[in-house]
This record gives sequence, C-alpha cells and structure tokens, in this order.
Amino acid sequence: MQNNKTQFYGVGVGPGDSSLLTLKAVDVLCKCDIIFDAIGKNSLSSVAGGIVDDIPNCPAERVLLTFSMSLDNEERVASYAKNAKIVTEYIKQGKTCAFVTIGDPLIYSTYIYLMREVKKLLSDVIIETVPGITSYQAAAAKLNFPLVEDKEILCVIPAYDEELFENNPIVASADTLISLKTYKTKNKIIDKLYENNYSKEGIYAIKVGHKEEKFITDFEKASKEPNEYLSLIIAKKDNKNG
Repeated sequence: MQNNKTQFYGVGVGPGDSSLLTLKAVDVLCKCDIIFDAIGKNSLSSVAGGIVDDIPNCPAERVLLTFSMSLDNEERVASYAKNAKIVTEYIKQGKTCAFVTIGDPLIYSTYIYLMREVKKLLSDVIIETVPGITSYQAAAAKLNFPLVEDKEILCVIPAYDEELFENNPIVASADTLISLKTYKTKNKIIDKLYENNYSKEGIYAIKVGHKEEKFITDFEKASKEPNEYLSLIIAKKDNKNG
C-alpha cells in the first residue's frame, strides 16, 4: 500500500448543479483511478454520479455500489461492509479511489458509514474528505435568504423521522430550522413550525440544483404541493410575534 498520498477520497459534489462543484472536487475526481457512485436497490442511476458525468476530461473508471435503504439496521450495516470490501480491493491494487455524494460528505451521508468500514479493513489507509455545498446552502443562496446572523442558532433535522419534532426543545429554541428530506412529513412539519412560533414564510425547496428545482416561500402553498424525496424546508422564528 502507498503511504505517501491519499488512497480514498470522500467527495461532496453539491446538490445537483455541476457548476457548484468546488475546484478541489473537480481536481481530485480527475486524478482518481476509480470513482464510486451509490445507488439503492431500486435505483438505476446515481444523482451524484450524474453530476460527475458533467465534468469534462474525467478519465476515472466508474463503479456503482448498491446500498440498502432498509429500515433494518443489520441489513444496512451489512451493505456498508460489503461495499467497503469492494473499495478496499481496489485500494490494495494501488488504485486511488473516490466515493461521491450529493451535498457534503459528512452531513447525513452514506460516505460516513462506508469510511468507517474501510478503516476497519485497512487501518493504515489514508483518507481525505472534500467538502461540498449542501442543498440548504444552495437554496438559501438562490433566494438571498440569510440562514443565521449575529447570535442566532441554526438547527438541522432529518425530517423523515417525525418523532424528532415532538416536544423537542431544539425545535422550540432554534432561530432557523432546516428540515431535510421532507417527503414523508412535510405537512406535519409545517404544523409544528406554526406551533413553535416560526414564520409562515420561509423556503420549501425541491430538487435544488436540478432542472426541476422549485422554491415556494409561503408554507400554506407548500402544504398543497405533492411530496418529493429531494426536498427541504428552511424556517425562521417569527420575531414579530415573540
């Protein structure tokens, strides 16, 4: 194994718009031998892989890794271990490898679990993580919407677990609340926002960075929209009322 350079990269490729790739991400991916894309069992393509497709002159071999999205923790863990073995086999061959993920690699990303399993199999592997722009950063920038200022507190919640919104002091105290992947809980979240004195105006965003991206700033209108997997809500406390 090589010990003087990175062997495995985790690369954040942003929310979907290839122009939001960082210069470092492009540089790393164009130098890698292998780029791994993640897909689910019922998926035919990778969102992150589609972003990489837009990078010109990127000669790396592309390898799809299938991960379990099951609620069964043992099944998910088994898929991380299986894919880590695939990754480490390439590293043992002297290949420089990268795993690409939408958004940032260290925020609710499959990369986190894969990285841990790779470390278990190759304790001396050299890993580097390349940060990426998140969907909520891109959505806020699109609408010139300040996320936090001065002494305000920002909170990020995985919205597919609605229990996190029940009697949660963080939800009650945050100045800005970001709810990611609202496809199962959008309207329940909106109700909770009202209960906790958030403004009725914020951002409901779907498919940020994609051709189909859409932004709605009125939560009443957002509640009537169909659910979408790649979706988020950014809400701010209504300081006028409290």
